[in-house]
Amino acid sequence: MCLHNIIKRLPKGKAVVLTSKRRELGRDFDRRQNYPIYRRGLETHFLKPKWLVSPFFALRIALKEKVEFVQAAHGFASYLAAWVLKKLLGLPYFVWAYGLDILAMQKSRFLRYLVKRIYKEAAGGIANSNFTREEMSRLGLPAEKISVIYPGVDGGCFRPGLATAEVRKKYHIPAEKKILLSVSRLVSRKGFDLVIRALPAILEKFPNTIYFIGGKGPDEARLRAMVEKSSDPKIQEAVKFIGFVQDADLPRLYNLADIFLMPSRQIEEDVEGFGMVFLEANACGCPVIGGRSGGIPEAIIDGETGFLVDPENPKDLAFKVIQLLGNENLSKKMGEAGRRRVLAEFNWEKIIKNFISTLYLL
Repeated sequence: MCLHNIIKRLPKGKAVVLTSKRRELGRDFDRRQNYPIYRRGLETHFLKPKWLVSPFFALRIALKEKVEFVQAAHGFASYLAAWVLKKLLGLPYFVWAYGLDILAMQKSRFLRYLVKRIYKEAAGGIANSNFTREEMSRLGLPAEKISVIYPGVDGGCFRPGLATAEVRKKYHIPAEKKILLSVSRLVSRKGFDLVIRALPAILEKFPNTIYFIGGKGPDEARLRAMVEKSSDPKIQEAVKFIGFVQDADLPRLYNLADIFLMPSRQIEEDVEGFGMVFLEANACGCPVIGGRSGGIPEAIIDGETGFLVDPENPKDLAFKVIQLLGNENLSKKMGEAGRRRVLAEFNWEKIIKNFISTLYLL
């Protein structure tokens, strides 16, 4: 969940953000905000441990901006900074977790020990799913002090009925085809290789199907090799890599898709903490299919807004895809149910109310 999405919607009060995102990636965004944003690396390659420098950056900003409360999110460097600020300035803090981050912190015994110390002194915690909440609780943060606040979706931006001609032309998406869509950072846990493995069975039933993979990442070479080495030329014709997708194009791509797929699985500590993309696709009236792992079962109501599948079983995935492609009424019903759910449960007004209520309880 992006803290900026919450901060800019808060009714009053001042916020200060320290982020490790590079300045050149956020200069235009920063200028549009009504609160100060400091961008600098919270880790360094010149010292070990590399996160040791984060409290110094945070302390300088906390003194300058007269900070009263700290939110620590996105990794151990922010956790450490919040903990040190409490020790030095007495500032209360709460910790955020998203799934992958909290599991990654448990790889090292030393980090696990420090996280337990930090959690012990935290005013509370915020998790993006019940799955993440359980992981936080295992590290010592009392369950009653952890609030689950799901990501929000702008139902006005992500909606059905958007004009798609320009995006169809930009990404070379043909008409009169069944469109399967995956958009994400290309990493192994996303399960896009499972979709490729399921394609022969899907194409046998629906030969006019095309699978579009949007995004860049370290798994791209492996995925491309799977397609290129396939003995079935139909697979090579059916899989299209469209590269990095701009945020502005996402709602229209969801509108073009018959099904959005991300059959994620857990690989060691790498896990999907929730799966906001499923909500975005649902908000556009698109049915979704996700892997039964991590927090995804909280993002998809199986059999109602989409399907959950075994992320290691291509036959299961192929069966569910064929079921949706072959039943237009079911596909439409799931897409409509998904949008109703997003508007009712994941609108930003509700998210902000939950966030403010959490602050008052801490």
